[in-house]
Amino acid sequence: MKYIAVVASLALLMGCATTFRPWLLSEIEEGMERAQVIRILGEPDSAETKNGAEFLHYSYREDFAPLLADNSTYAYEANRRVREQQIRKSLKEYRYAVKLVDGKVQSYKELVD
Repeated sequence: MKYIAVVASLALLMGCATTFRPWLLSEIEEGMERAQVIRILGEPDSAETKNGAEFLHYSYREDFAPLLADNSTYAYEANRRVREQQIRKSLKEYRYAVKLVDGKVQSYKELVD
């Protein structure tokens, strides 16, 4: 049983290590190297090179934790599912880009449509 708890804890920690958390952007400073950025923010969703600069792209989507089912009637359950779908559609996705020039951070910003 102890072995299962250790494995589950490690799996949770590994999952956290790869999830982008936008509040960590405040730890990024001009002049940091690419490896430092990745150590703090994790692997980017994508990267591109444009006009001599490299852009690391990150995204963060608000999460929705649905309520647990409570053995309600079918009609109530159907209405609950519709409400959950409406909430999921209203959740926002945030996108960020870190700009590197010569392998060092020049700037970062939130991308807006």
